[in-house]
Parts: sequence; structure tokens; C-alpha cells
Amino acid sequence: MDDRKIHALLTTLRTGSFSKAAVELNCTQSAVTQMMNALESELECKILARSHTGVRLTPVGEELYPLLVEAEAALSRLASEARNLSGGGHSVIRIGSFASISSTCLPQILRTYRQENPKAAFDIRIGTDILPQWLAENKIDLALGDAYRCQGLRWYPLMDDPYYAVVPADLLPPDQRVISQEDFARYPLIMAPMNALGYHLDILSNQQLTVSSDDDSSILAMVAQGLGVTAMPWLSLRNLPENLRVLELDPVPRRVLGVALPKTPTKAAASFAAFLRKQYPYQKK
Repeated sequence: MDDRKIHALLTTLRTGSFSKAAVELNCTQSAVTQMMNALESELECKILARSHTGVRLTPVGEELYPLLVEAEAALSRLASEARNLSGGGHSVIRIGSFASISSTCLPQILRTYRQENPKAAFDIRIGTDILPQWLAENKIDLALGDAYRCQGLRWYPLMDDPYYAVVPADLLPPDQRVISQEDFARYPLIMAPMNALGYHLDILSNQQLTVSSDDDSSILAMVAQGLGVTAMPWLSLRNLPENLRVLELDPVPRRVLGVALPKTPTKAAASFAAFLRKQYPYQKK
């Protein structure tokens, strides 16, 4: 069994038909059909149910589907690791990261790691909710995110990142430094599904403006225009517009940042994760 057949199967399921899969795989429909027949022959069971409306998994296929996804990821990691090692013995570490981490902590982390591992190379991808999917699909070797996104993964905490209230500069008395979550909830809240404020804040405003973006600068620009208030973790609060203020929230909400690995990480990814855990020994607050 080779990874081409498994990849073709997963592509067929995602697109819903042999013809659409053939277009994406840049081959003929008959080639896709032949690969599916060969795969079912090797497994000695029917995986796909064909009909005039498309394809779907059989009951047996549904049972095998998680193993097929895992097999594709493992075979892809194997091929990638073999290519890297044959090219000089050093792997490219593909890192998926929150934007707030990649623009603050990560550059110094990479610099320090390369001082100990001069030939280390990195490929950085920025994402939020997509990180677990990238890890499952072997598009990254490890993920740097929070406990909320990485729940259920092989995840290790590294640091706390407290949330702060961000408000227009003229909204509150100039000498006020702290605002209770109860008082904060009285103002219209600008939030994005990706910033997970509903998970981190104890009390949410009944007035909400939802922005379908994980671009912090867009949300901050709306607060600066007086459309409402928001809350952001400390690592996201860089280069604020001049007409905004940051206040402590009481009680203090926190996200826990850490590193997530697949079930079978590459040697390079495991080494980098061990380095992170040494650099940031986590102590729960």
C-alpha cells in the first residue's frame, strides 16, 4: 500500500466524487477509480459506496477512516524525514504558530535554538483555529498555541498570557488602571470567534460586535473608533494606536500557551519541543 492511494481516497471523500478528485490530483477519473479499487483489494473490504450522487464511506470505511488519515500523515512524515536526512542529516522544523507568538517570543526562541543547533532550519505558518487540523494533516510538525485550541492533542504548557481590557482613551477616568469584568461587560464588546473571549472571560457583554477575522489590528481599529471595547492577551498588545488604553481586568483571565506535537513526532520536532520546555518551565498560577 502506498501513500498515493490513501491520498487519492481522502481527496475523493473531501471533494465528493472521482471526477473532482481527478481534477485536483491532476490525473484521469479512471486512474482515481483504479487506485480506489486497488486499495479496497489490498484491504480486502469495501471502503466507498458509489452512487449517481457521488461517493461516501461504507460502515467499514467509517471505522477505518481515522486510521487512514493517521496513515497518510505518518507516511508523509516518513518521506519528509527521509528526504531531509538524505540531504545532510538535518530536518526542517515546520512550525504552526499564533501570530502573537510568532511576532514576539518566537524570533528570540529560534535564534537561541540555532545557537545550539547551527544547521537547524524552520518553516513558519501562522494560524489560529486551523492549527490542530494542520497537525493532523502533517502540514506542520508542531503547533504553538493555547490550551483551548490544542485540547485533545499531545500538548505541553509553557507560559501564562494574561488578558487585558482595551478601551478608547477617553472612555474612563485617566487615573483608572483596573476594571472589573462586571463593569467591563457593560460596554459593547468587539470580539472574533478566533480570540475565544467566550472561553476566557467570566462575564460577556450582551452587546457584541463579532468580527470574522483573527487580525488583531482590525479589532483594535474598531475600538479606536469608539465602536466598543475588547480584551486581548498581553502578547497581542504591541504597537497600539495612540487613542487606546490598556487596563487590568479583575479577576485576571489568562490563556495558557504551549507546544503541541503529533502522536509520532519527528526527531527534530521532539528536540525543539524539549528545548521549549526547558526554556519555559511552566508553573501553574
